[in-house]
Amino acid sequence: MGEKRGMVGAAVVMTLSLAVAMAGCSADYAENNEASVNLIVAGINGGAVLDSDIRFGTNDPTESDFICEDEVTVSLAVRHKNPNAVAPSVPNAVLLTGYEVQYTRTDGRGTEGVDVPFRITGAVSLGIDVANSGTVDVPIEVVRRQAKLEPPLTNVQQAEILSVNATVTMFGETVSGKRVSGSGAFQIDFADFGDDETSCPGN
Repeated sequence: MGEKRGMVGAAVVMTLSLAVAMAGCSADYAENNEASVNLIVAGINGGAVLDSDIRFGTNDPTESDFICEDEVTVSLAVRHKNPNAVAPSVPNAVLLTGYEVQYTRTDGRGTEGVDVPFRITGAVSLGIDVANSGTVDVPIEVVRRQAKLEPPLTNVQQAEILSVNATVTMFGETVSGKRVSGSGAFQIDFADFGDDETSCPGN
């Protein structure tokens, strides 16, 4: 009996140690999410797939191709967890500080820099009030130029398409200092679409 108790005790200690180790691997924005409000990603790119052109050019052999970043609009909302709470509430307003974009594939292949682009992070400085309805649109860069100069995007040739799912996580903290985060996902289709452009879209 004593030996069995010792084995059970050791197993409990190992389980607790593993749990602590796994907790230590969490991103900073995912920890201590104890705010009384939720940061909600209500929409990304209007719900549409993003066609990302890897290379732009005029089809003129005397002119060089050029590369552009891709931006989308993220629609955000801040809502009380308690549906009976009154909005607005200054201590619970959210101050956005940044975001992360992580790419995955549905076929199970997901090595960054080989199968999908490396994840990226960016800074955001914006305050969003608690409300009972409506959203706030925030433009963010979801594909950087550098990604189009590296594998796997440099390996995509004409007539090929690389489809990925991009998970966008927005994070920040309330005025009272509680961390919050919210995530949403959308699809990006990378290809050399052969668009006849002379400058980056939106410029």
